[in-house]
Amino acid sequence: MTYSALQAPELWLLLAPLQMALVGLVSSRVANRIPLGMGRAVQGSAALVLVFWMAAVGTAASPGGAPGLLTGVVQADRVTLVILPLVATLVAIAGGFSIRYLAGEAEQGRFFRWLALTAGGFLLAVVAGNILLFMLAMLVTSTYLYRLLTFYHQRIRAQMVAHKKLLFSRTADACLLSASVLLAFGLGTLSFDGIAAEARAASELPWQATLSAWLIVAYAVLKSGQFPFHGWLLQVMEAPTPVSAMLHAGIVYSGAILVLRTHELLLAEGAALTLLVLVGLVTAVIASLAMLTQTAIKSSLAWSTAGQLGFMLMELGLGLFVLGLLHLLTHSLYKAHAFLSAGSIVDQLRAPAAPAKGKPGAGAWLLTVAGGAVIAFGMAAIWGVTPANEPALIALGVILTVASAQLLLPAGSGQVDGGFLARLIGLTVMVSGAYFALHKGFAHAFAEALRPIPEAASTGQYLLLILVAAAFLGLSFFQNVLIHRDGQPWLRRLYVHFYNGLYTDQPVERLVYRVWPARFRK
Repeated sequence: MTYSALQAPELWLLLAPLQMALVGLVSSRVANRIPLGMGRAVQGSAALVLVFWMAAVGTAASPGGAPGLLTGVVQADRVTLVILPLVATLVAIAGGFSIRYLAGEAEQGRFFRWLALTAGGFLLAVVAGNILLFMLAMLVTSTYLYRLLTFYHQRIRAQMVAHKKLLFSRTADACLLSASVLLAFGLGTLSFDGIAAEARAASELPWQATLSAWLIVAYAVLKSGQFPFHGWLLQVMEAPTPVSAMLHAGIVYSGAILVLRTHELLLAEGAALTLLVLVGLVTAVIASLAMLTQTAIKSSLAWSTAGQLGFMLMELGLGLFVLGLLHLLTHSLYKAHAFLSAGSIVDQLRAPAAPAKGKPGAGAWLLTVAGGAVIAFGMAAIWGVTPANEPALIALGVILTVASAQLLLPAGSGQVDGGFLARLIGLTVMVSGAYFALHKGFAHAFAEALRPIPEAASTGQYLLLILVAAAFLGLSFFQNVLIHRDGQPWLRRLYVHFYNGLYTDQPVERLVYRVWPARFRK
């Protein structure tokens, strides 16, 4: 290996997933004899990923690097360089947690073997520079994720859910394979950079590229567990907790990552992104309401993941790719912590609850929404973000207004004194300021890798933005005002319907077993 090859960031990025996968090549018999050693090997491999990542960052910044090596195979851009260390950190944390969580299990060593292969496949998908390698990497990931989901193979429910997820994964893989073939014929390239260049240069996309854009959106919807294909995402809780954390905090974002990689093609096509907005918005609203009705901690977290993924895909569909990436990073860290600390929530719920101080009415809600709007849109203006230069603020400003109103609601209900009110307002201002600081910072940092936030919008896009804003305002009103009217019969009936996820998973599950029948044994 020559010195110039070592100066190529693509080489270091490719070595990161390959060395992780090497840990999984240990035979199951040997792995089960040394479970602690396998766990430490997974953690050490994750640490080595971070070493390779630092080498890639250093060589990418070096003027004497060799950027042409492995071009089209590995994507050495800022999106890769920010997601890779996140995934490596999640693997290290999940590996360390599993050492204690699965201590004494006869198959613990095999678990770490499958974890290494799953993580290696997903890391390869993160660094992949073309759509075919991305598909093959996710095929490896889903294959060994199936093993992790059925780790407790004696549980019939775990086998059933893994079977359902595998069918959706294979359907998504078929969509991506078809998109790859179409892109090869339509644009003559499979590399993400090549697809972006062809999409920008084309005055009109060939029909193959147009169809491939819709197939990519279908892949994102299926892989992200969006409505009405969300059932498997909610039911994979039979797996060990670290597997749930890895899935919900990392692997489930493969659809969003692919949208980021192919965003130039999707922008050139246009209509497919509208579908992404609508599916994401419907999922976010339904999941937000269903989450409130759940009695199991993991079920509530699963609905939360579905809703956040819907929100993320909605952002991507609106062309807010930079903000979608910001959402991916922050939610991944939160969700991993939420799953791995789920046991402590039980202790918190056992603690005596503070007495209720009254229920907010419509007037209090309107007051806090008005206050939140002043803070959100005022802070946006301070950072130079206005509806004139970023039309998306129509939706984003309302969403931040709703979040601010949630913080201010105790004040609007007259439940706090003047000193606490001042602290609440100060906290809300700080949160809004931090958001727009990240908003501007990410827009600047990823200006070369991702299309900037749109500075203009068509009539159709304005209608979508208004629809999103209205949906989040309605959701806030329902969650803060209507939900407290527990004496209403219609509200009790609605509670039951949302607790059962509007019953949409039952026909989907029946369809799954018609398409792919299976028998399960203990």
